[in-house]
Amino acid sequence: MNRHDPRNVVENLRNHLAAHDKPLVFLFGAGTSSAVNIAPAVRSGEKQNHQPLVPSMGPLTERCKAAIVNLGKPFSNAWSRLESECKRVNIEAILTRLHLKIDAIGTGEKLLGLTKEELERMESIIRKTIAGAVMLTEDMIPNKVPHDDFSAWVKQAVRTVPLEIFTTNYDILFERAFEHAHIPFFDGFIGAYEPFFYGDSFKLEDLLPRDKWVRLWKIHGSVNWKLVKHTGGDMVIRTQPMGTGEMILPSHRKYDESRKQPYLSLMDRLGQMLGREHALLISCGYGFGDQHINAVIFSVLDNRRTSSVIALHFGELSSEDPLVKWSKERRNFTVLGANAGVIGGQWGEWQLLNPVDDQTHSFMDTAFDSDAIKPDSTDASLEEGRLGKMRLVDFNWFCKFLNSMERKSEGEL
Repeated sequence: MNRHDPRNVVENLRNHLAAHDKPLVFLFGAGTSSAVNIAPAVRSGEKQNHQPLVPSMGPLTERCKAAIVNLGKPFSNAWSRLESECKRVNIEAILTRLHLKIDAIGTGEKLLGLTKEELERMESIIRKTIAGAVMLTEDMIPNKVPHDDFSAWVKQAVRTVPLEIFTTNYDILFERAFEHAHIPFFDGFIGAYEPFFYGDSFKLEDLLPRDKWVRLWKIHGSVNWKLVKHTGGDMVIRTQPMGTGEMILPSHRKYDESRKQPYLSLMDRLGQMLGREHALLISCGYGFGDQHINAVIFSVLDNRRTSSVIALHFGELSSEDPLVKWSKERRNFTVLGANAGVIGGQWGEWQLLNPVDDQTHSFMDTAFDSDAIKPDSTDASLEEGRLGKMRLVDFNWFCKFLNSMERKSEGEL
C-alpha cells in the first residue's frame, strides 16, 4: 500500500502559505461554521462533546424538514415528494426543486398537492428557518472561535498579492472576526447609508482595494443582504442580519434577474482568481457538493496546470469516495483526509518517515496527531509512533496551525 509522509505535506503547505507573492485563495464551506463548539465544558478525563454553533448541511436540512412537517400533512407530503426527486437530499437540492415547481405552476393548478401560494409559503418557511439558524447574537458566540485564529494569521501575514476568501456560508462569523482584529476587507458592497453590491468592481482590478485589504466573497449570499426596489430597478444592499433569508442563494433563484448579479459575478471571480499563474486554492469545510462551484474549479484545473487546489476534507477518506476519484484524475488537485490523502494523483495513508520526537513535536503536533517517541522507545512503539491522524482537516486545528506559523522560526522545522 502506498504511504504519504504527513511531515512533507505539512512543510509543503507551510511553504505555500508563506509565499506572499503568489495568488492565494480560500474556499470555506459550512464545516467552518459548524466547527465552532458550544457544548458545555466537561469534567477532567471526560470526552468533550461537540455541539455546533451553526448546524452543518445535514442537521440544517432536518431542521427545515421539521418546520415544513409542522405545517400539516399536505406540506409534509410535498417535502417527501421533493426528496424523491433529489439525487442528493439536502436543503439546496430541495430548494432548487421547489423553485422549479413555483416557476412552472399555473393559476388554479396544484403541484406536489399544493397551490402556488402554498408552495411560496413553503419556500418562505424554509428561508426563514435557514436564516434563524445562522443569525447569531453576540451572547451566542464563544469568547474564542477559530475565525479569530484565522484573522490573527491574516493580520500578521505580509502579502504583496491580496488574499481572496470565498465562502458558501450565510453567517457573518468571518466579518465579525476581521472587524474585531481591525482588518480592512472588501465584500463587493460600497456606500455608507445602504451599501449596495457594485458588480463593476469585479471587471477592473484597479477598482478593488489593494494588498492590505482582504477580499471576502459570499457566493451563496448572506443573512445580512437584502433586495430593495429603487427607481432604477432592484438593488442588493447590505444591512443588519434579517430573519427573512431573502438573499440566501443556494438554489435555482441564483439565476433570477434580481439576484443573479452577485452570484454570477462572484463565480466569475472564483474562476478568474484560480486561473492566475501559480494560484493556490485551499478549501476547508467545503464538501464539494455544489456542482456549479465544482465545475468552475475543475475547469480551471484541467486547463491551467500551474494552478492547484488543496482540499482539507474533514473526517476520514475512502479510496472509493468521489472526491478521491476526482483527485486521482488531476495531479494538481490534492485531497487531505484525517486518515489518508491523494497527492500527485496517488492515494495513500499517512505514515511518518521519522516519528515525531521532542525536537519536532512543537511544529508537527498542531498539524498531525501522533505519539511522540521517547529516547527509550521500543521498536514496536517506534513503528506505532509513525502513524496518526491529520489534524489540519479540522478548521479549528487548521486555524491554530496558521496562527502558529509566524511565531515559529525556520530552525524548528
